[in-house]
Amino acid sequence: MIKDKFMRQMSPEMVEDSIFDQEPEWMTDFRRDAFEKMATKQLPQIDKMDYHAWKFISTNNDDKNQEQVIDNHIEKEIDNYSITTMGTKTIGMHPSDEMIQNKVICCDFKTAIRKYPEIVQEYFTKNEAMQNNRLSCLESSMINNGIFIYVPKNVELKEPISVYMIENNYQTKSTFSRLIVVGDQNSKFDVVQKLGSVGNNKKVSHVNIDVYAKDDSNVQFFALDAMGEQNITYVMRHSDVGRKAKMNWMIGSFNDGNTISDVSTDLNGEGSKGNTRIVSLANGRQQQGINTRVTNYGKHSDGEISQRGAILDRAKIVFNGIGKVAHGAHGANNQQENSVLMLSDEATGDANPILLIDENDVIAGHKASIGKIDERQLYYLMSRGIKPEVAKKLVIRGFLGIILSHIPSEAIKNQMINIIEGKLANG
Repeated sequence: MIKDKFMRQMSPEMVEDSIFDQEPEWMTDFRRDAFEKMATKQLPQIDKMDYHAWKFISTNNDDKNQEQVIDNHIEKEIDNYSITTMGTKTIGMHPSDEMIQNKVICCDFKTAIRKYPEIVQEYFTKNEAMQNNRLSCLESSMINNGIFIYVPKNVELKEPISVYMIENNYQTKSTFSRLIVVGDQNSKFDVVQKLGSVGNNKKVSHVNIDVYAKDDSNVQFFALDAMGEQNITYVMRHSDVGRKAKMNWMIGSFNDGNTISDVSTDLNGEGSKGNTRIVSLANGRQQQGINTRVTNYGKHSDGEISQRGAILDRAKIVFNGIGKVAHGAHGANNQQENSVLMLSDEATGDANPILLIDENDVIAGHKASIGKIDERQLYYLMSRGIKPEVAKKLVIRGFLGIILSHIPSEAIKNQMINIIEGKLANG
């Protein structure tokens, strides 16, 4: 009898059920290897967030499965995205003329494996972190949905590549999604991604995203996480940044259910730059644990973390900002800021900056703050005739607005604003 509560939820049959049609042998071996390692690994640590009792997988239940419905609103929205998946199926493909002319690859894993097997294998197995803890091993072994994006050398896209990943809560079986984005040398482009859900079943959802910004490339990744309250969501994002390359994460963590989020940037190349900006708003009883890491490996690399969260009701947000400068990263810069705004006496928030320095002649710093709305800001707005409830919303929107002005998609920007307004109205 397996005493491990986590492993009691798992079985080798689940791995076999996740295998794609005509899946190559190397991918199946990768799955099985990850599953074997899983029992020997520990869950990733999220300081001051105990999520060990959460569910990590939901299985198929025919009694609760419902007929899949795509409402008119979502049908119209799908037309605005380069690629859309719902659960384990691809339901929309609308690459722009610019993407087609520049031979950008944007397709689901099944298609990518068939058409571009060598390049998919290279990047599918490249991230060693995919098997370095229990959660990543689970996701590696059970993957049943995937998208692959490749932007060739010297290609600069004016329009963003847009990705919509919808969790299908009409079904109960967990979706394990993986998105791989490769920006080849000297490429420049933006990716806009939205996570959402439809249906009413409770479900566990996993999303794993890898971005490879090769030498001299410039990649910006904008994400809106908007899963429903019936979803427990685990989102892992990782980027590998080459010489003189730039990689920016801008993430709105607005899920309604419990969430574990891990965002890591490895500045491997000399002169590489990475900036991670995250805003989060939690209400009700939800919990969000967010780990954000930037590691300087390359000389003169430059990394920055900025995290801001606002908490309503009895919700909880934990920000862990981890800046590490590895030995040999001479002349590196690593900075971070973590701020939490408490909007309820029953809310719980933590902002934990961590610096790990293993090199001389570097610049590193951090700051953290937890507090309530600045009364001086409210007074200033109300003195100009603005009602108190409106003034409060303006201050909060300004606090969370560090990424809004950068988002290239007006639709995503407006959705973020609407989510913020909705949560504040219900809080």
